[in-house]
Amino acid sequence: MFRRVTRGAAAALAVAGLAAGCSTDLGDDGASGSGLTGSRSATAEPGRYSALPEPCGTVDEDTLHELLPGGEPAAYEGEPTATYDTGRRVGCEWNVPQETTARRLTVDFQRVLSYDPGISDDDQAELDFAAMAAEAGVALDDTATATVTQPGEDVTAAAVDDVGHAAYLVDQPTPGDTGAGREVTVAFRSANVIVTVTYTVATTRADDPPDSAGLQAGARAAARQIAGGLDG
Repeated sequence: MFRRVTRGAAAALAVAGLAAGCSTDLGDDGASGSGLTGSRSATAEPGRYSALPEPCGTVDEDTLHELLPGGEPAAYEGEPTATYDTGRRVGCEWNVPQETTARRLTVDFQRVLSYDPGISDDDQAELDFAAMAAEAGVALDDTATATVTQPGEDVTAAAVDDVGHAAYLVDQPTPGDTGAGREVTVAFRSANVIVTVTYTVATTRADDPPDSAGLQAGARAAARQIAGGLDG
């Protein structure tokens, strides 16, 4: 089910992205949970996942061609994003610029560890993900549908129920000097791993803006494929 919110609520996604990897700037190790450093408590229950996948191999080539048509072969190899600890944080970015339209897909993986002996890694990830969703204006257990609109605003934030253990989506226009653009982010949690998929389309043709429904479908398809790979 989808819940329409104002742009102000969805703007909090930027804050959530900094906390859990919506951005592709992975300069830190993405540590989550208690925020403590040092040795982990030996009594904290380990999470389901003890490692992260190779990020540029998590979306298959057919899906990449569908979401990012018209690119050169090298474009579909992806560019790994920088990180100091690939056991905790990895990501990949694909870009396909064209004459009037540019498309980009990014994926970010964060493996959560708990430093609290009374909280397992999986439970800590659940807490962290709920906080991310709340800052994005999404109640993960809210199945009601409501619509709020404002002049010039076209932002959707919604819980989705077909990806991982919990997931939400934020769909919003992207600013630009000319043309039009949209960005759809799907974030989901699978056990102690939090994944963020961001699909962006920008066009120089202001009279032909990117199709919101198509972007949402594409981002969700990529997220489901990644979730299936984690469980495989």
